[in-house]
Amino acid sequence: DSSHMAAATVSRSPERTPVVRVRSEAAFVLSTQPWRETSVIAELLTQRHGRVTVVVRGAKRVSSRFRGIIMPFVPLVVSFSGAGDIKNLTDARWMGPMTPIDPEGLVSAFYVNELVLRLTMRSDASLRLYNDYLKVLSEVSLKDGKELSAALRTFEIKLLNSLGWSQVSKVEEIEKGGIWTVRQGELVCIDELCEGEKAVSLGTALAVAKAEITPSADLREVRDVLRLIIGYYVGDTGLTVSYTHLTLPTNR
Repeated sequence: DSSHMAAATVSRSPERTPVVRVRSEAAFVLSTQPWRETSVIAELLTQRHGRVTVVVRGAKRVSSRFRGIIMPFVPLVVSFSGAGDIKNLTDARWMGPMTPIDPEGLVSAFYVNELVLRLTMRSDASLRLYNDYLKVLSEVSLKDGKELSAALRTFEIKLLNSLGWSQVSKVEEIEKGGIWTVRQGELVCIDELCEGEKAVSLGTALAVAKAEITPSADLREVRDVLRLIIGYYVGDTGLTVSYTHLTLPTNR
């Protein structure tokens, strides 16, 4: 629908930072936090402008047109403008229905949101990431058990790949065999394991490098390998959702 296509303009002046104005951009809210008495600051994942931080003025007022829609997992069409890191949300409309996410699936969905928040940079546009995000939300709402676990692991790898992490160049080397493990956020072939390290099976190493995670894979090992990789990139603080989420007895 052409009405959902984003349009962006930039106003420049000799003395000021350029003002960016974006209209009718598809987006999802990743998180919100209160700001002053009546407003909120929201982190958005947009279709063509990547992750964007906006202030939603008056969002907590009963009469606000933004009330009830600035929340995660609601497909939106938004407009925003501003010159700094934090833009002003000028319009937001509900795009249309999505399959509701049940309470159990919300744990997975919030985990996905935190991954995007922690691993992406503001304004680093990636249409592929937006589409991958849309797909995994649909899978969270429709799948469970091993199928959901495989979908989540696939999204993790695609998110890492969108940041330049891709291990696909190592596929031929993995196919030759050897001892593989995770070091400094990468799959590496080594002569021997160091204390505390675990070998990664060739099947799992190949699945991760190819981003081909199926319900028949060793999902527990894939999960543990990706936990090490993601943990390296998010740093010592970790993720508030992941370590609970990734150790659930349902083997997600």
